Amino acid sequence: MASFKEQLEALCMQNDPPPCAAECPFGLDVRAFVAHLKRGAFAAAYRMYRDATAFPGIVSRVCPHPCEGACVFAQRNGAISLRELERAAAAHTPNPRPNRYNLPKRKERIAVVGAGPSGLACALRLASKKYAVTVYERGARRGGSLRGLLPDEALDAELDMQFMHETVEFRYETEVRDLSELDAEAIYLATGRGGDAFGMTLSGTGACASGREGVFLGGGLVGRDPVAAIADGLTAARAVERYLKTGGRNEPFRDGSTRFHPDPALLPAPAPAVAPGEGGYTPEQAVAEAQRCRECRCDACVTYCDLMRSNQKYPSRLEEEVTTTIEPVSLSRKARLATRLIAACDHCGLCKAVCPAGIDTGAFLLESQRKMQELGAMPWAFHEFWLRDLEFANGEAWLCLSPSETKTPRYLFFPGCRLSGSSPELVERSFDALRTVAPDSAVLLGCCGAGASWAGRTELHEAVLERLRAAWRSLGEPTPVFACMSCRREFARYLPEMASVSLYEVLDEGFPVPKRGAGETVSVFDPCSSRDWPDAQRAVRSLAEKAGWRLEPLRMEGKYARCCGWGGHVALSNPGYASDVTKSRAGEGDAPYLAYCANCRDVFASAGKRAAHILELLFSAPDWERKAPTASESRDNRRALKRRLQERFTPGEVTPMEEPKIRLSIAPELLTKLDRDHLLREDAEAAVLRCEESGRFLRDPETDSRAGHAQVGNATVWVEYRAAGEGFELLNAYAHRMRIVEGHDNG
Repeated sequence: MASFKEQLEALCMQNDPPPCAAECPFGLDVRAFVAHLKRGAFAAAYRMYRDATAFPGIVSRVCPHPCEGACVFAQRNGAISLRELERAAAAHTPNPRPNRYNLPKRKERIAVVGAGPSGLACALRLASKKYAVTVYERGARRGGSLRGLLPDEALDAELDMQFMHETVEFRYETEVRDLSELDAEAIYLATGRGGDAFGMTLSGTGACASGREGVFLGGGLVGRDPVAAIADGLTAARAVERYLKTGGRNEPFRDGSTRFHPDPALLPAPAPAVAPGEGGYTPEQAVAEAQRCRECRCDACVTYCDLMRSNQKYPSRLEEEVTTTIEPVSLSRKARLATRLIAACDHCGLCKAVCPAGIDTGAFLLESQRKMQELGAMPWAFHEFWLRDLEFANGEAWLCLSPSETKTPRYLFFPGCRLSGSSPELVERSFDALRTVAPDSAVLLGCCGAGASWAGRTELHEAVLERLRAAWRSLGEPTPVFACMSCRREFARYLPEMASVSLYEVLDEGFPVPKRGAGETVSVFDPCSSRDWPDAQRAVRSLAEKAGWRLEPLRMEGKYARCCGWGGHVALSNPGYASDVTKSRAGEGDAPYLAYCANCRDVFASAGKRAAHILELLFSAPDWERKAPTASESRDNRRALKRRLQERFTPGEVTPMEEPKIRLSIAPELLTKLDRDHLLREDAEAAVLRCEESGRFLRDPETDSRAGHAQVGNATVWVEYRAAGEGFELLNAYAHRMRIVEGHDNG
């Protein structure tokens, strides 16, 4: 399998031109040209256009403009009117005269046979480089096939102006019969359609090259139309100059193609095209029309991937920095500059979805995470909190239960640890609803292992998968039903033998949906993990509409669903960035969000965005203002859910509640602060308990408060507390994501 770097080299289109520029016979940098016009820089736009076309006053009037047919907006409010913009650049530049350059004359002599569009372009470009150019024309005047396309006075005025600073010898009414008669180091044959090729054809060894040393041909002679003939002449000038300098006839052919074709769905439709007046665009109209252009480039990854956009790094640059981080070139092995960047990927998959070549930068970063773990170079603080939660979910909160002892379950309901912690009552009601469809359904409370995968902990992840696989087989291999699309994605990726379905598809097909809405408008927020499950996305929308809600689509949804900011371990590795992502998502729609991912609902609630879970619409009145539970409350909810299901279906196996080893009261505001710092209530309890048991704390006699610390996992938790009744009251707590080594060994 090709490495990520090899994929980029073979497939990345970052430097490919947009379709409009690819179709341009001159390869005009349309993006830069339009960018000048957007700011009203007509002089800069004109100079660029002149450099590309040689005769701007001619080309802007006779070019068929294939660029407009290639415009991505041709069918959406009309293509960008590049023809009119080019004319406007020529009409409104303050000085259309060509620049005059004081360059030394060159000794090499070039003969151009034919004073039509191709020969004139070649002669002009070589003369501007100060070569000695002689043009042989059998007719009495220059212009060739351009005559008749423009009024003679307009054509002659343009030619006079463009040649005004150049020295070219024109020999009219001179027919060349034998090329050996020409005193020149290089010859360009531009005798026009049906003209004399002197027995030569294009050799294919290089642009405009013939089979004879030093002779080139192009333009109408090889079938070009007048505009393409001008482009051929400019190409021939480059080929001639390469030959004179190196002796080679291998000037590259202009490709004239691109692999990059923008997806219109990723581009906001522009305003309707601006209609020009009788004399063409006014300066104001030209600027307005230029503003319609999106300057298409293959940058969807940087535009839509939050990580690449915030760091302004294309995949190629990102690959360089990550590879250097994994394998430092510095003498110091500590020179791992992209560590935080690697850990900040939310693994949403959008980079692959928007990439025309399907390049999966997220997969590269995930593999990089694993390599960093193998090297022991990834900070434990970036993932330990979530690995501890995984341990809790698949330990104390784990439950594999089948109410039917005699029948193999048809479905195995897997609600996911996030929904169980956020809304345990919705898990229970969902299970009841599933059992109305399939009474023999079983339920499995646990974690899918995503946290271990995201942390790059391969062995731990494989152990989680094996336990899930064993539980599934013990029940007779029922069909998993997922309420969490992230869990479904993880199962599909790592446990493909389990053909699954979403809870929402099952409910949409067989559950009577109560009419709770009254026509209010909401926007369905697709979790990023749902992008590969369009049936689930449709089912959620169907359920919402059946419940009486009117849906207002978000611009980025479905296949292009974006992460809410929770995925991966971003909140720990780069909390400011994670917060910015959530705020950005929350601002993408004015209506309340209807989520079907508990993480999405909770992070939006924490950011002040009105949000509810689709299951609330089905089983209760949605509470758009409900606060997200803290991590400590999430653990309590999961413990309670497990006991509740046991009490209902296996009363003889109810997990007994453990008595707390210490009574510690915590104010709600302080509990919220702990949650922001990714500290659990039990972490504070453990620290207070160890301080009291060891007697190692500092006491403030004025307030009778105590302060101390204890190691909890890899973190050092500091607590300030005081006695209160039969227990203690927590006054403050915080943690250092580091170990404090006490004592000193001189040995």
